[in-house]
Amino acid sequence: MLKLDLHRKSFAGHSVLEDVHLDLKHGDRIAIFGPSGVGKTTLLRIIAGLDRRFDGTREAPDEIALMFQNPTLLEWRTTRENLQVFHPASEEKDIQEALSQVGLQDKAGHYPRQLSVGQQRRLALARCFLTPTPLVLLDEPFASLDQSLRHEMLTLTRAFLDKTGSALVLVTHAQDEAEALGAESYELRDVLQHGAEFASP
Repeated sequence: MLKLDLHRKSFAGHSVLEDVHLDLKHGDRIAIFGPSGVGKTTLLRIIAGLDRRFDGTREAPDEIALMFQNPTLLEWRTTRENLQVFHPASEEKDIQEALSQVGLQDKAGHYPRQLSVGQQRRLALARCFLTPTPLVLLDEPFASLDQSLRHEMLTLTRAFLDKTGSALVLVTHAQDEAEALGAESYELRDVLQHGAEFASP
């Protein structure tokens, strides 16, 4: 379903990633750890197809859901429109159900600036999962949240993953997030020295 053979990724001649191999099947979940600057987000962007300037090959589904730490909402669009613009084929009942699942059913006409940080994150989560995709990529979406909201977001995410059966690649610094989502953990720390092999059993 997802196969990445990344031989080398560099910026200005400096290697950032080398010999990274990823092979995921439907329903697999992995979490990628490592210190800041080791290349976690770069790897996620390559997996997503946002960065194609690397030596290697990538096979991935056409439809991929991606969620960043920043909700990246359209400020000039209402809550409902933020869902509809990214999922134009969705029916009204699906949009209303998605908003209800994240507790925003009464905020459909609100703009992002009228939502709290937690509500913005929940909207981004609903947008990520409104239309099921084979692969979900999460780049530290739970960082900087208080413990209560982080738990709520993790619970919602786990429920969505269990419902859709999507494969997951999570970039995080928190082991408990990987455990909460049922993801197998991998370190990217030594990728330049030893390479990394990410593959489901």
